[in-house]
Amino acid sequence: MRIAAGSLSVVLAVAAMLAAMSPASADDAATITACLEAELKEGRDGRACIGRVSDPCLKDTAAETTVAMVECLDRETAAWDKVLNADYQQLLKGLNAPAAESVRNAQRAWIALRDADCKVPYDIFEGGTIAHLDSATCVQNHTATRVLQLRDWRQMSEADE
Repeated sequence: MRIAAGSLSVVLAVAAMLAAMSPASADDAATITACLEAELKEGRDGRACIGRVSDPCLKDTAAETTVAMVECLDRETAAWDKVLNADYQQLLKGLNAPAAESVRNAQRAWIALRDADCKVPYDIFEGGTIAHLDSATCVQNHTATRVLQLRDWRQMSEADE
């Protein structure tokens, strides 16, 4: 189990590094943001934006290996992470001290939950190749869903003003 946990940490660190090195990451974050704005303007929850970057990448013939597929997922995760960090900071600025502390505590708990959830494929598949793909998908989905949650909270706080 320690090996799987260590492997997950290494994979997540490498994935973050590879995603950060992607020259398209700024454009990818803009793609996600534009999609979210359009979805929310139409009264939809924004879930249709999940996969906006990774799906076309995964359909490319260059993404036929597990490593390439994980890179596609990590590229989108990096974009969602940029949006998440910006939204998180914006949300905190508009909250009173107790609410901001609640958000910080929830964010810490969410990180622990994401890490625990996305470690499960490593334990199930004992670190096999498919575990990397399943874990990358898990991190992408958790990160995107968290952005949607933060946006909901921001709307609540703005409605309360």
